[in-house]
Amino acid sequence: MTRLNYTLSDALPSLPKSGMPVTIITGFLGSGKTTLLNQILQNKDNLKIAVLVNEFGDINIDEQLLISVESDMVELDNGCICCTINDSLVDAVYRVLERESKVDYLVIETTGIADPLPIIITFLSTELKFLTRVDAVITVVDAAAFDAKHFDSQAALSQIRYGDMVILNKIDLATEDKISEVKAFIENIKPGFRILPSEYGKVPLALVLDIGLTQADDYQGEISEFRRDKSAFNNHLANDGFSFVSFTSDRPLEIEKFEHFLTEQLSNNIFRAKGILWFQESPARHIFQLSGPRYDLQDAEWTSQPKNELVFIGRNLDESLIKQQLDDCLAGLILPNKFSLPNLPW
Repeated sequence: MTRLNYTLSDALPSLPKSGMPVTIITGFLGSGKTTLLNQILQNKDNLKIAVLVNEFGDINIDEQLLISVESDMVELDNGCICCTINDSLVDAVYRVLERESKVDYLVIETTGIADPLPIIITFLSTELKFLTRVDAVITVVDAAAFDAKHFDSQAALSQIRYGDMVILNKIDLATEDKISEVKAFIENIKPGFRILPSEYGKVPLALVLDIGLTQADDYQGEISEFRRDKSAFNNHLANDGFSFVSFTSDRPLEIEKFEHFLTEQLSNNIFRAKGILWFQESPARHIFQLSGPRYDLQDAEWTSQPKNELVFIGRNLDESLIKQQLDDCLAGLILPNKFSLPNLPW
């Protein structure tokens, strides 16, 4: 098993004099983008970082999974930002640039099914090119789950093709042979690609921020093509066939029923799921993550009224069936909780 021989660096990068640097974090569903972003935010010291988070779905799960960034969070409209090359992304960046308190750095986390090329072009072909500098496109890859086919996704390949470096994440879950296989596949797509191994997105900041890897001149051909036909850059979702199903409920789930749903009923067409769960049997807030066949639950404390919020992403999903299966997991009674009835012992 490959082991890491470094820890997060305390040294912060030397920031440029002009043009706010921008790092774009991309990577396929469940690769660990939010985990990497949290590592950056936890170790940024005095660096003031603004964050743009983009999700595919109508519930902002990733925003709830980020550590507190207070007023430095700027929400993007839900949907795939690479498919909305319009005023939405540009306006969001302007909101960062126009803040009264100076922002040193901008980090964008794309949805897992985003093609990074239109996002890069937005910065290189609009007025943003005079105000910002794309520093690097970092592609996070799940070392254990990624393969040559990888769900037949055009976006997954574009994330490697247009990335500047790969963080090969979750190496603790992959065998040496699997790691070598994924590295060889990446090298075949982009020879000489910088590949950085990682567990839980832990990498030195000096290796991911202000590293100057994106070369604007390399995209002149793509910029010209984009100006000729913008629609050609916005069809990858149709090609990949991805869709989402959202589920919310103010009633708690029953653990045994939900486990049955995951192990016996979950469709193989669901590639990614994430959410905040409330179980009848537990007072805790549960953070739920599913990537391929693996899922994980972590406990946390509620800071708001308990409820369930889930998003499933996949291909050819039966929305009515999934929602019915989840309805069947709900507890029969609505239990009192500390928020509505603070004086009761539970």
